[in-house]
Amino acid sequence: MLALLCLLSAPPNVVLILADDMGSDAVSAYNDRLGMQTPHIDRLAAGGMRFTDAHSPSSVCSPSRYALLTGRYAWRSRLKRGIVGKWERPLIADETLTMAEMFREAGYATACIGKWHLGWDWPKTDGEIDFTKPAGGGPIAHGFDGYFGDDVPNWPPYAWREDDRVLGEVTTTMGEQPVIGGVRMLGVREGPAVEGWDFRAVLRTYTGRWAGYIDEASAADRPYFLYAPMPSPHTPIAPHESFVGRSGVSEYADFLIQTDAAVGAILDAVDRSGEETMVLFTADNGTSPKADFAELKAGGIDLTANWRGWKSDVFEGGHRVPLVVRWPGTAKAGSTSDEVVTLCDLMATLAAAIGVKLPLDAAPDSVSLLPILRGDHDGRPLHDVVVHHSGSGHFAVRGGDWKVLFARGSGGWSSPTEAEAKTRGLPPVQLYDLSEDARETANVAGDHPGVVTELTSDLRRVVERGRSTLGPTLPNHGGQTAWPGLPWAE
Repeated sequence: MLALLCLLSAPPNVVLILADDMGSDAVSAYNDRLGMQTPHIDRLAAGGMRFTDAHSPSSVCSPSRYALLTGRYAWRSRLKRGIVGKWERPLIADETLTMAEMFREAGYATACIGKWHLGWDWPKTDGEIDFTKPAGGGPIAHGFDGYFGDDVPNWPPYAWREDDRVLGEVTTTMGEQPVIGGVRMLGVREGPAVEGWDFRAVLRTYTGRWAGYIDEASAADRPYFLYAPMPSPHTPIAPHESFVGRSGVSEYADFLIQTDAAVGAILDAVDRSGEETMVLFTADNGTSPKADFAELKAGGIDLTANWRGWKSDVFEGGHRVPLVVRWPGTAKAGSTSDEVVTLCDLMATLAAAIGVKLPLDAAPDSVSLLPILRGDHDGRPLHDVVVHHSGSGHFAVRGGDWKVLFARGSGGWSSPTEAEAKTRGLPPVQLYDLSEDARETANVAGDHPGVVTELTSDLRRVVERGRSTLGPTLPNHGGQTAWPGLPWAE
């Protein structure tokens, strides 16, 4: 059981919005060279605190979602690289305390509406998945009172799910990257579907559900926690017909506009309620190259203005994400923080906000941001170091302004990839001083071997202790302390 601390007032409702594949350069409040506006996310920032040095724990989807909901780096689990695969079993272990379980034990109503992508226990009949039976291991198995979503928008089954059941009859097959309305649905995998599945209706449906949940939950006598993991602007790039053409540039830019509008609908519902509600907006990793950066730049939109790289990379563009917290009366409106933080930190932050003391074996990589939000932080760094992780399992460590990359190239999809970098004979370690070289252009590892040695030692300590915070040593999955990607395992 969790220990509940005394609060002077009723705990706030909490709405946590997680965009999908949306680096900080995709938000106009973060990028004055964006070339378009995200007025609703900017409105959120104007009413609260904007973190300018926030990072997703991984530069791809599933591991960041795991870390967000558990306060634990996902590479401590069985997942050492990549994402949870199609039809794969759940990643979160039953014994791991989740954010939703924390809220529910504190008396909150809890709901997940959106993209899950952390695995399911799919039932089978005669060796085939049986979509008429309940699937375990999903959100309601990890602390959510209810779930509604399509799990992964570009993966089968193409059908809505409610709690642990698929809605409708799965009677047809969606083709690989189908052309719908003259537009190819990028990233869509072939697989089972309900008849008439409409990709362009997904975000619009979610938007209505998010606002509807807030309206209903606000009328009840319990505080609520809404986790709203968006399907956008991830592929398939499928803005609703009412948003197509809004940007005058591309359907991707239209999808960004719709994503921002969905945040606005959530804020409108919160404001209608008149209740004390903490709203957080962030993203699971950097922007995907499926955005077509060249096409966007030709139209005056720059999603790579400030940071090198993109989704999957260990460069900043892979994991530098927006993080905005609006909490009237606590977070000063229009304020900013340049503290180095990660999405792991939200577990401890929200625990502190609602008066919960976490067990010593929970959220081992999470530090509360509450002193920063309240404006009484003593100025000392919250983290000695933070750890970054690429889609292919390459590590980087950030300590102050120094960042060491244990990769020859991007560690991901941008050039040079690891194969390209090896062919070019690039060194296996990179070091950058982000205060002088924010775009990571000049590798100074050869000039500062002591910094590389110190940060390597820091990484080893964080891995071997099973935590990056104070507390008892904890085991990683299977007791592992070395695997490919770690410099001492190469």
